Amino acid sequence: MAPQPISFPGFTPISDRVYLRNGHEKSKPAPANEPTTIIISGWGDGMPKHVSKYSDGYHELYPSARIIVILSRTFQATNQPEEARIQAMMPVVDTVFPTPAGSGNDKERVIVHAMSNTGAIFTAATIIAYQRRHGTDKPFPHHLLVLDSTPGSLDFRSQATRWSRAMAVGTAKFFPWPFVITHGLWYIFLWANYLWQILRGGVASGVWADRIINDKACVATDSSRVYLYSKEDEIIGYKDLEANVAHAKTLGYSVDLEMFEGSSHVGHMRLHPEQYWNKISGSWKQAIAEK
Repeated sequence: MAPQPISFPGFTPISDRVYLRNGHEKSKPAPANEPTTIIISGWGDGMPKHVSKYSDGYHELYPSARIIVILSRTFQATNQPEEARIQAMMPVVDTVFPTPAGSGNDKERVIVHAMSNTGAIFTAATIIAYQRRHGTDKPFPHHLLVLDSTPGSLDFRSQATRWSRAMAVGTAKFFPWPFVITHGLWYIFLWANYLWQILRGGVASGVWADRIINDKACVATDSSRVYLYSKEDEIIGYKDLEANVAHAKTLGYSVDLEMFEGSSHVGHMRLHPEQYWNKISGSWKQAIAEK
């Protein structure tokens, strides 16, 4: 039996993972200086009531834009086969890009917002799904990529330590033993899965996502990106992130960086809402100007 969509007030399900919220006046085009579509790829196990706070913020900034939210589980990000990840994102591509340029008379103006490693993995899957549908010679068309508490290290050892903690936090309530045991079990699971992927000739999903997001054949360098992070993030190491930012710059990407004081993993908006939305709004204006 296929998974069923969950309740997500204000959104129409496109699949069990993808949900759509239209702008205020979908019969009229969005203003030329605003996005037409915003794609939010949520963090692992993010609940609608929490992720909706981000869609509400975007709706306040850009009321004419339609918003697509992708909800995924951490287990899907770490364990779902690559082909299944890509196929799960086809509804996003077919909604926003039924043609290579988009669904309207003009080209889409797109913000992609990836949250945590899970959000980055399914953003990468969306990028590859687009190329599968419209041709591998076409980079994913967007103006701004917002990387919120992501990406982490390209090194799996660092990823396994942080991912196992995130998975333990999400599942500890289901087990009677101490947290450290749950953390250790997930660490062992991730390494076992990683070694199994190597035997099959694959790569870890987080490493795969980082490669795609920094591949100029998949993500054109004329798009902009902004990284949102903090030193207190318990899942994403800030030094790993800053190293990834430096690497993206060497590849020719237009990169901006915003650090938040004292906020936890994907917690920057909750602790610093004004700074958060001002940064996204400013990054969008800069991305439009550079286009």
